[in-house]
Amino acid sequence: MASRRERLREQTTAEIKAAATAQLRDSGGAALSLRAVAVSIGMSPAGLYRYYPNRDALLTELITDGFAALAHEVARARDEAESDAFVAAALAYRGWALAHPNEFALLYGTPIPDYAAPESGPTSAASRQVGAAFVPPITAAWHRGTLKREAADPALDTFAAAVDLPPDAAAVAFTAWTAIHGLVVLEAFGHLAWLAADPGELAESRFHALSADLGIAP
Repeated sequence: MASRRERLREQTTAEIKAAATAQLRDSGGAALSLRAVAVSIGMSPAGLYRYYPNRDALLTELITDGFAALAHEVARARDEAESDAFVAAALAYRGWALAHPNEFALLYGTPIPDYAAPESGPTSAASRQVGAAFVPPITAAWHRGTLKREAADPALDTFAAAVDLPPDAAAVAFTAWTAIHGLVVLEAFGHLAWLAADPGELAESRFHALSADLGIAP
């Protein structure tokens, strides 16, 4: 059981991150200020530095949490799907991005000036969880023999190792991932507004077509 000191630290850390997330939603990641976060929760800046020594440390944790939350939502939708788990995962990815636009921008938008994520650190591991959440339906299609044949690409060896798929299947998975992500980014950053007031029907149609074209659909 955690000690009282540990519980208090966990509660304070959660409060700091909640305040930072609120600031993020209002102003974006580039404007994140430790002093402003501290003031918003009634803490002195010096006190906050005992939890996060600098802005980058807090940003790293927020990014890690964001990737983890997105991966969780995608995996949950995939596991609860009644028909095409791949399409359910793609729709969940889109849904999270649109429901959390500033968090999505923090993960995939314009890099924050003067911030560099720790190399091979927690943000890298957490980002791989998002891609991994799409893998089970692709793996299942590969075992069924329905997955589209695509030549292995040596440039994707690192990706293949990350998603634990054979090189040819990894190439299909990468095609699928870039198609989903590209469509969601276009919508999330306002580049599909000219098509319709609500591009949701378009997204679902394209995800179903992608699943069928790549042989992922059961």
